[in-house]
Amino acid sequence: GAPPSPLPVVVMTMNMSMSALRILSTCILFGRCFSLVVPSFGRRRLHGLHKQQLFTAENAFLDRTTADSPSLSGAIQMTPLSSPPLLLLQSSAPIISNEQCATLIEYFDHINAEGDTTLDAKQTDNAKSILGDVHDIIDKVTNCPRHDGEAKLPRYVRYHPRLIDEEALFDSKKLNDVLLPDGCHVDTNNGKLFRHITAILYLTDNTPDGCSFGGGTTFPLAKPWIGGDASAEMYENDALRNSATRLLERNVQHTKGDTDQSANSDGRRLEMAGVDAFNRDHANDVLHNNVGLGVRVMPQAGRLIFFHNINDDGMSDATSFHGGEELISIVTDQQSDSVAERTKNILVFFKEISIKSFFNLDGFTECAADARRWTKQAYYQ
Repeated sequence: GAPPSPLPVVVMTMNMSMSALRILSTCILFGRCFSLVVPSFGRRRLHGLHKQQLFTAENAFLDRTTADSPSLSGAIQMTPLSSPPLLLLQSSAPIISNEQCATLIEYFDHINAEGDTTLDAKQTDNAKSILGDVHDIIDKVTNCPRHDGEAKLPRYVRYHPRLIDEEALFDSKKLNDVLLPDGCHVDTNNGKLFRHITAILYLTDNTPDGCSFGGGTTFPLAKPWIGGDASAEMYENDALRNSATRLLERNVQHTKGDTDQSANSDGRRLEMAGVDAFNRDHANDVLHNNVGLGVRVMPQAGRLIFFHNINDDGMSDATSFHGGEELISIVTDQQSDSVAERTKNILVFFKEISIKSFFNLDGFTECAADARRWTKQAYYQ
């Protein structure tokens, strides 16, 4: 059989006092009790709007003309990938260069949980400068300035290729096990209900070839954006959305938390929808208009995506279930060295609604709805 895949590397920092305060506030606000112990499913741990001056919609365009990145000149805009209710957008071009992506990879490969690094001062300062620019861009395109309640560093995740036999591509259950071993989740899991927006910066290019597949970020309930309300009507799947809604009603925010292992369980249905999206893209059946429910975002170095995790009612958005695909490579007699060196590296930024910006559930809901409204006005008109 194929050798076991190395674990993705996850680096994050936490301010324990602020984290405890946010969780306590969430429990009081929503009248629920959450365990402070992060559950582990599969091979990985599961993974606000501040009352200060906000940006105007006219500033959603970014002028990226810089001396260090001449290839990034011109305005970069966030463009919709999905129709509401899921608000999922991608930058029209890279926001940082390939060289800057490599600098960030080097930096996060040499940093520990406390934020200390073994790199020299020049390398560290350069990486922090790039990271600061990225933070500024995310603040601008989401219209959500940073505040003290948010993590100082993003979450860094590195995937290594996983070798499989070709037959797994033709067996949906086996493919699900290797492609999405950790299933799908919403980013409000584990009591993180203040995370109203997630931004992902891709640091590597992961284009499929004849022997390597996967690596995307899959949103099985996303309705592909084709403009207007047409896509909203074309790609409705009430059964799948009901499955996602039932999971959240049971306070199951990760599909691996659904103990029902049958093929028709809510958790398995969402996972298989992710596999269906992969198969659809893998088939590339242009003749039959290869479009359907579900959106996969393939990593392109320097590209940024962001999506909203909370709906207009101030609760977890069932359509925001998503999962990180493994890098999978077909076992061959002569395995290329490039396969072993190929990785998928991403940075995940969580924008949180500040506890200082509301006093009750209605205020929290208003903050989340205001953020969604701004995104729609800025990008969906």
